[in-house]
Amino acid sequence: MRRSWTRRARTVGVVVALALVAAGCRQVEVVLYDQSSTPRLAQRYVTRDGSDIYLLSPGQGSLRISAPTSNRATPEGSQTRTVIWPPSTTMTHNQESCATWTDSKGAWVQQGLALRVRSDGSRFRAIVVAKNIWYGAEWQMNVYTWDTARTPYFRTHGAVSLRKPFADGDVPRPLPWRVCARAEGDLVTIKGWRIEEGEPAWDDPDHTGTVRLPSDWVFAGKAGWYGGHIQPGGTIGMAGMRTATWEVRTDG
Repeated sequence: MRRSWTRRARTVGVVVALALVAAGCRQVEVVLYDQSSTPRLAQRYVTRDGSDIYLLSPGQGSLRISAPTSNRATPEGSQTRTVIWPPSTTMTHNQESCATWTDSKGAWVQQGLALRVRSDGSRFRAIVVAKNIWYGAEWQMNVYTWDTARTPYFRTHGAVSLRKPFADGDVPRPLPWRVCARAEGDLVTIKGWRIEEGEPAWDDPDHTGTVRLPSDWVFAGKAGWYGGHIQPGGTIGMAGMRTATWEVRTDG
């Protein structure tokens, strides 16, 4: 099934590119947040263990998410998860979020990216692309949606395996990992690579994959990041944090 989604995404991309060329147009990336931006971030807990909190320490294009030692420790691991985004950025339909996952401390730590983050009164929605934490298969990127107006408000929609860049046999390669995710229409495309590889193309079969969402997940929101399951005293480190959209411009 993943292959059919990936083929469809590539076909759509080729058709769009040819149409733009024929019309004398081009797609231009518009950066929404990067290392030049003021490091002001908002967060929303999508699940929480009691009154546990995560502390955010943002820098220029970087972030450290820390779980205080006063948080509740359980044998099953922390069930606190948070979505993080720059509140001053523009709401867009088509968008991209990227980060380098530099380091982490603690078992079960889950890094991720967020897309179409949106609050409408008491209703909160977000698409999350997160590193798998089950059975050691950390090279798998799971795609979730969260909607507080829905029961259950957490759902899984599929996954993309990035075994080629992020696994050595059946063992995850050490960080840093660079991961990007795009929302375009009802498709979420994920790309991952190791820093020493250089950035691959969005249609590279060894470094990308696509998951389709239900049609009601096509709406404007903000792009950001995600962190979850951080045990007391644990941390997540991110760098090269960047969000963007793109627009079509006419040449001439």
